[in-house]
Amino acid sequence: MFYYASAINYIFEMNIAYLILAHHQPNLLIQLIERLKKENFYFFIHFDKKNSSRNIPFLKKHFEGNKNVHIISTQNIYWMGYNMVDATIQLLQLAHASSVNFKYFVLMSGQDYPIKNADFIDDFFNRNNADFISYNSLEYMPENFKNKVTHLHFMDCAFYNPKSENKVPYLVKLYYRLHKHLDKFLPHRAFYKNYTPYFGSQWFALTNATVTHILYFLAQNKGYIRFMRFTEGPDEIFFQTIILNSERKNNVYDYDRYLDWLNTRKEGEIFIHKFSSLRYMDWSERGKAKPAVLDNSYYETLKSSDELFARKFDELISASLLSHIDENLLKTK
Repeated sequence: MFYYASAINYIFEMNIAYLILAHHQPNLLIQLIERLKKENFYFFIHFDKKNSSRNIPFLKKHFEGNKNVHIISTQNIYWMGYNMVDATIQLLQLAHASSVNFKYFVLMSGQDYPIKNADFIDDFFNRNNADFISYNSLEYMPENFKNKVTHLHFMDCAFYNPKSENKVPYLVKLYYRLHKHLDKFLPHRAFYKNYTPYFGSQWFALTNATVTHILYFLAQNKGYIRFMRFTEGPDEIFFQTIILNSERKNNVYDYDRYLDWLNTRKEGEIFIHKFSSLRYMDWSERGKAKPAVLDNSYYETLKSSDELFARKFDELISASLLSHIDENLLKTK
């Protein structure tokens, strides 16, 4: 009876929650979920409200009757805005409050794609108990990164956000001119409760204990949310800062190596993580976009990568690459 109960508990605890932030290309999103489909994998999707009227009915019809897929659409997402964080928190809350007990919560983009098959990924999370998230203290980042928190920012607006489809060029220029002018006279903000701010990729794979800590922290620290609403790119600061200012930092993968690095760090040097967000991304000058949109020229790189996922993909640009991944890496054909 003991062994039977242990087996049931093992299955119960090995559930994985994939939290997916998507804003377009619903067919690519469907393909991503189909490639990751397993009985113990659950998908909690936030689709950008700006693009939801046509896409949400299409997605819900496709996943009708699938108890492992949950879709919400509450936030208009803008580049560098806080609403991205709000959508992520809602996905964490939705998954955490569900009747399923999850071992890991994996934040993904709708333009991510696995480069290892679902069984390999399942086994990876089974063997690990660490939190996978990248971070560097803002103290060691360039000055423009520090400005993200010391200055007031208001990015959740369609008309002056420079990457919004509905931007008004005149208002974009006016916003940045006013922002630059006022920054000369407004006092700089002290960071929330004198915590040390950390910066890194927004994508992560976090354990149940760490997500529980984050949600408890947010319930007790509404001021942190208010502070982050007026931060630039808070999605790359918000969760790193909560974790690295708590005892949960000791559960972060590579944290011991980070402490060793601090003792030998050279001026201008940035800590290089291993298995931080568990996905391959190319931030080099190779691509016009940052990160680069992956095409077939990346196949050999992805084939030899130790990461579980890669980003970012596009239905058209990446079509041939996705076909090669399906056939040769995921063995779906």
